[in-house]
Amino acid sequence: MTQVCTDASFSLKLVLHEPERARVRAQWARWLHDGVTIIAPWLWTFETHAVLRRKVWRGELSDEHAREAWRVLRRQGIRIVHPRGLMDRAWTLAAEHARPTTYDTVYLATAELRGCELWTADQRLINALQGQLNWVKSV
Repeated sequence: MTQVCTDASFSLKLVLHEPERARVRAQWARWLHDGVTIIAPWLWTFETHAVLRRKVWRGELSDEHAREAWRVLRRQGIRIVHPRGLMDRAWTLAAEHARPTTYDTVYLATAELRGCELWTADQRLINALQGQLNWVKSV
């Protein structure tokens, strides 16, 4: 395994005090130790940024903590990719797995098109897939 794809739900656990933070950090450390390239679609940038800002708005994080969390995420060396055919494949995957939007399937399509695992902490996505895609991994 030379690369893995991560979604926003997984990556954010690196910087937020949420359940399974320790497991995400341990997995991340293994990837770094093994020289694995961590990739994400361009959507990751917007989604992680939006989640952090929403947490400030709701009073769950201070502005300072959220900005630092963003800086830490950006220093992780996540390679932002946009494989050819990404949006068409995301649309098809949304239809195949009865997803109402393509947010999650953009991550699925990225991993599929790059031939790597997708790591997520999104339990709704895992439940929707019902184990159909063995390359989708959950914390």
